[in-house]
Amino acid sequence: MKNLLLLFLPCFMLSCSKNNAPTPKTNDCNEIVEVIQGGECCYYTAATLTYDANQRVKTVTGQGLNKTEYTYYNDSIAIKATDINGNDISALLYLDHLHRATGSKFFSAAYTYNADGYMISYKQPYGDNGQITGFIQYYLTWQNGDLISVYTDDANASYKNISFQYFNLPNQNLLGYNSPFYSGKILTDRNSFYLLNGPYFGKQSKDLLKNVTFNGIQYNDITYQSDSTGRIIKSSDFFKFTYKCP
Repeated sequence: MKNLLLLFLPCFMLSCSKNNAPTPKTNDCNEIVEVIQGGECCYYTAATLTYDANQRVKTVTGQGLNKTEYTYYNDSIAIKATDINGNDISALLYLDHLHRATGSKFFSAAYTYNADGYMISYKQPYGDNGQITGFIQYYLTWQNGDLISVYTDDANASYKNISFQYFNLPNQNLLGYNSPFYSGKILTDRNSFYLLNGPYFGKQSKDLLKNVTFNGIQYNDITYQSDSTGRIIKSSDFFKFTYKCP
């Protein structure tokens, strides 16, 4: 089985639009400034975040030398990043006229959307020894505003069928950590799912994710804990969220 690659694309010697792309504004008290990750015994700081004047994620800092900085343009998002060891994993996402990601330097038709604004297909690279040797084409199915399945017939895919169920509760922005795009391994680049609150990967599921099934094997239901204002502060003992306002 060929290993999936995390594709990180350097941004240099490229001309980008000077105008910042718009993004929906929300109450900045709902901005998550820290994500704690772990299990029953131990937790560590997975991400510390800052935001720009338009309430878009500006920087994400993790353990070691893990750090990412986002610069937004009308036609692209430049992602300047290093991994935990300080290796350069910078990336560049190309955007369409609706500010949705269409691809990157190495594959321009990575993501496609339907007329309603939902992602309906994407390509995921695979290869050996750091070299891309091909792409797996995945297809997404939506129902009543929720992503319900992702599938492919490609023999190189580890997961050919992924499906999702939801609580009858409105979704909340948890920086992508509770998104089927993250849980379903649609976005394998660790820098991308922090962008899921914006328009950059199309509309997201309207309901709160309940569980994920991979190749017929269903994971346990996700549990959530909320504060007195209704904001989710913990999910399934794996993630804790700290907001800008108490």
